[in-house]
Amino acid sequence: MELVERYLQAVKFWLPRNQKDDIIAELSEDLRSQIEEKESELGRKLTDAEVEPILKRCGSPLAVAGRYLPQTSLIGPALFPIYKVIIRSLFLYFLLPWLAIWICLALFSPSFRAAHPGGELFSTLEPWWLACTYSLFFNTLVFALLSRSQMRKQMVENWNPRALPAVRDHNKISRGGTIVELTTSVAALALWFELGAFRRVFHLLGATITLSRSWPYFFWALTMFSIAGIGLAGLNLLNPRWTRVSASLRLGLDVYMWALAYWVCRANLLQSLNGGGLSLTAAAGKVAFFNWLLGSWALWVAVIGAITLFFDLRRIVRVGPTA
Repeated sequence: MELVERYLQAVKFWLPRNQKDDIIAELSEDLRSQIEEKESELGRKLTDAEVEPILKRCGSPLAVAGRYLPQTSLIGPALFPIYKVIIRSLFLYFLLPWLAIWICLALFSPSFRAAHPGGELFSTLEPWWLACTYSLFFNTLVFALLSRSQMRKQMVENWNPRALPAVRDHNKISRGGTIVELTTSVAALALWFELGAFRRVFHLLGATITLSRSWPYFFWALTMFSIAGIGLAGLNLLNPRWTRVSASLRLGLDVYMWALAYWVCRANLLQSLNGGGLSLTAAAGKVAFFNWLLGSWALWVAVIGAITLFFDLRRIVRVGPTA
């Protein structure tokens, strides 16, 4: 029954990773045996309203998950699963990326090292250490107080099975999102050609902008990417579920896109700027500044691209070889 599946999903979210499947299998069997016993007694299938008391007797998802987690005296088992998820999310999605970006800057950015010579380089980590300390301290304090307050009873005991979130299908692809992606890609590609973006020389606001000789390569590479993206969107529209093939194609396209973006950042695309009331010296300065600014984005492109590819790989693993 959907209500049971939603309940099991909610419990599974809070369980330790290496015990999720075993605990959920045991809990599922217990719940279904109770439901089957009640159905045999009544001689018919139970309604959601009749399943609800069975789930209530079993306990809230937080309380059930708390029975399988290490006991702690500072934060009670009823709230410890929430505390654990918040601390883990804070580390994985905020503190760890912050540290990774700092390491990349320290290793690959000469201007960053020049601005913070010697021991000053490590002093730039002070805000990170403060964020770690304050976030851990205040989160622990808040949950310790909640464990000793009446709010804990309201959060754990006064719950409604019907308020549980619907069962999520991780392999389902939103048709609406696919249609938006498809129409946007087609419109962007049409505009790309309409503007004659394959040219190297453009006239804008009285100025003449000349791009480097590598620009046409980028143009046709981006055109190929757009066409491939349109094809993948069409495939997802026909079959709105991730499969091993479509997930692998998404990974390949993202590798191509982020590699292309990184190359653009490092390619010094702007060759010259003339007219627009600028002197030769001022125009050369703007060209140098633009190319420097574009190059400074390369590190961020690499970091964001790596994060994107990580989620693409996780999707392929999640889909499995049989999908």
